[in-house]
Amino acid sequence: MPIDALLVTIAVVTMFVVFAAALAWADRQTSGVRLDSGAKR
Repeated sequence: MPIDALLVTIAVVTMFVVFAAALAWADRQTSGVRLDSGAKR
């Protein structure tokens, strides 16, 4: 595999991992709010 294709593959995989981490972080930040709002009713 040429080095440029390897770098592009690493960049794309890294972008997906960062996006998944951001979604997981955002879900964790908002999941406490959902649980607290249901308990207050």
